Amino acid sequence: MQKDKDEVNIFMLSILLIGVFPALGAIFYVGSLTFMRVDTVFDMAFISGASVFVGHLPFLKKLKRYLGEIIGYTVIGWGLIITASVMGCNFLIHNKPVTDIYPIVSAIAHPEDRELPYPVSITLGNQNSGSVHVPVADYKYFPGMLRFRGAEEQQFVGSPKIAIMTTAMGIFGYRVMLSKELQ
Repeated sequence: MQKDKDEVNIFMLSILLIGVFPALGAIFYVGSLTFMRVDTVFDMAFISGASVFVGHLPFLKKLKRYLGEIIGYTVIGWGLIITASVMGCNFLIHNKPVTDIYPIVSAIAHPEDRELPYPVSITLGNQNSGSVHVPVADYKYFPGMLRFRGAEEQQFVGSPKIAIMTTAMGIFGYRVMLSKELQ
């Protein structure tokens, strides 16, 4: 039976949809807990998708698909799936957790978010004693990690004095946030 380019290829459509919805959702979730910049995530997705595309080049005529469809299938579908898998493995397989304690310079509550307790954004001060596994300067690229939501993250009365951050180094060399707490 001869395939037509206009017929829907269910496998390609499935890979594309898995890449767009579950894989992209996993990238957003794990990315919010990983010390990995957005441009690094984009580069990883593009390079892995381009590699899969190069692997598909010899089969373009046999696949009988439009070039744009193959590019979307490889870059968006497989690229996001591979990136989510790498980031997920980095998050799940990590070294021994380490805890850093930072003094808080300022804390701002956000009542406009309309959730109780109000989310709190903080500014960290330099740590005075002990070894620092994550320098304060590293947090400037990840402001979401300095925003505390929910009662389990906010264990203080009055105003917060210290931030306790527990992190670990993932298998691919990117540090992940395991827990954070204000006291």
